[in-house]
Amino acid sequence: MKPNILLAGVTGYIGKHLIQFINSEAKLFTMSKYPKEDDFKDIIWLKKDIFNYNDVLESMETMDIAIYYLDPTKHSAKLTQATARDMNLIAADNFGRAAAKQGVSKMIYISGGRFDDETVQRLSAYGVPVEKTEAKVPRPHVAVELQVSKYDDVRSALSMQLPMNWSLNQMVDYYMSWLNETNGTLLHTYRDDNNYMIYIKDKSKPLLVLHKAYTEEDIITLHLVGGTLVKPNLKKQGKLEFRKLQGTQTVIVHLYDYIPKLIWPIYYLIQSPFQGLMMRGFEIDCRIKHFNGRIQSGEDIKYTK
Repeated sequence: MKPNILLAGVTGYIGKHLIQFINSEAKLFTMSKYPKEDDFKDIIWLKKDIFNYNDVLESMETMDIAIYYLDPTKHSAKLTQATARDMNLIAADNFGRAAAKQGVSKMIYISGGRFDDETVQRLSAYGVPVEKTEAKVPRPHVAVELQVSKYDDVRSALSMQLPMNWSLNQMVDYYMSWLNETNGTLLHTYRDDNNYMIYIKDKSKPLLVLHKAYTEEDIITLHLVGGTLVKPNLKKQGKLEFRKLQGTQTVIVHLYDYIPKLIWPIYYLIQSPFQGLMMRGFEIDCRIKHFNGRIQSGEDIKYTK
């Protein structure tokens, strides 16, 4: 019986050659947010987003081998505000987690990126063996901010330090408290069971209603389920994800599938910079708390940016 092989991120030049090379030896699948069935008819297309853990988990089901290659210049949203490194970390972490969960026997990483060692480390973090190709395929590692997209969504990501001795749940709760208590945010928050409300003046008219859910033990997802900044009745609603990378004190905060209610020029010039400013301020606060925790534990260190 032919093995099932999942190709991710290899639908361009690399994909064409891989398909020709292994098509007779395996049953090929590929995942893409924007499938290209007409260009690649010899494989089975899975309409999935590599930056969405549940999508990757579903794609890995029944797979024997998974091949990982990511070109961060390829569009994954209409507006992407993230470094290529953070995007790669999210995708590789999804791949490694899902492969372990679905019992994939091994992964193959196509070398040639600026973050090869880090990528292999992240892919293998959950126990599935990773083979690294000797042949290298260079990629630019430049994330494109505004792009033509079939889906008018926003993606942003920022890696930050989990304060020493904190749980991921504590960090999420603290983020909401920080928004409420920090001068200059103009925002107020309150919690009702597993829902967080963010508002300016009137509690009854929240800007955002976020429902808290545990995607995995160390992935907490806040689903944007309501508020004046959320478009109702969409098939996909925005998600704000807090993900701890296993074996590290790094958390990546990832907003995706969010379609702004404001028109694009206003969102891009006003709401988006404000969101970015808030997240960077929170990142600095967490970094300082982590530093202070290390000092309190007895480490002799000096603070650096």
